[in-house]
Amino acid sequence: MKLKYNLAAAASLLLMADASFAATSASWLTPADNSHFAAGSTQTVTGQAAGIGQTGGTGLDLVLVMDASGSMGSTNIAIQRNAANALVAGLPQGTTSVGIVSFTSYATTRVGLTQLDGANSSITNAINSFGAGGGTSIDAGINKANTVLGINATSSRLQAMVVLSDGVSSVSYADQAADSAMISNTEAIHSVGMGSGHSPAALQAAVNGVDDTYGNADDYGSYVGTSFNDLLALFSGTSGNLVGLDYIDLITPDAVVHNNWALDDGFGNFSVDWTLAAGANVFTVNAFGDDGTTATASWTLYGDTATSSVPEPSSILLMGIGLLGIARARKRS
Repeated sequence: MKLKYNLAAAASLLLMADASFAATSASWLTPADNSHFAAGSTQTVTGQAAGIGQTGGTGLDLVLVMDASGSMGSTNIAIQRNAANALVAGLPQGTTSVGIVSFTSYATTRVGLTQLDGANSSITNAINSFGAGGGTSIDAGINKANTVLGINATSSRLQAMVVLSDGVSSVSYADQAADSAMISNTEAIHSVGMGSGHSPAALQAAVNGVDDTYGNADDYGSYVGTSFNDLLALFSGTSGNLVGLDYIDLITPDAVVHNNWALDDGFGNFSVDWTLAAGANVFTVNAFGDDGTTATASWTLYGDTATSSVPEPSSILLMGIGLLGIARARKRS
């Protein structure tokens, strides 16, 4: 089930934020629980975990919120384009849709949510379609991106936005826009500072959660300063993740505990290749969220041997004798 806050007064939202936004979950996906396979066969067992009350492992709907204000200048615009194109190129093609929004004093949808197809020409064209000029209203960009996420979104995917800006904007307006987005269509917000002279305050305000303090468990996402590579690492799962996980431990059927098992990506997916022993093979995952909550899920696959699945010759012989006796009895009657 996707994470959605109930619409309520700000005070109520603040009180329930910790319970609804940060609640660790864990589940196994494939093969189906209690499935049977030949003993000695190798199966890939997959699962998902998250620290924000939902798992986004089925994919991503992402809107890049890009700063087109005059303060960006040609240098930061070029940096922003390169960063945005690099991120799009690194995302999974089959399970990701991307939209592009630019903002000055107002916001413009350059392209709505568009499935990545390898070429990504419409998305690339949108990223490269504007220069610098005008004011800086991060809140306008956030509001527009939230609207885009409400159109043609895939319900099973994580709905997220990444705000790229030099941060010369109203802190309070950015904060309010982010809070509003998170109670409607958006499930995660990340921000990246463009240029060494950017203002961190406004970019942190976009992700700092309902308590308005960046670095706490209720944050909507990460502020990664000027290092876009840090954000790429979040999306790929090579350093951190997008779903609020601290780490997972995996216990394989041989009772070995594998601490800090590597995620397959930034969406909480994980997998293990395992050669099944005869009988029950039990897998357990322990997930630990960034907020300190935990979740556990277990999964069983059965390894069948030839003797357990096919009757022995003596059994077949006895069965045939029995059927022959029944046939003779019927003939006599």
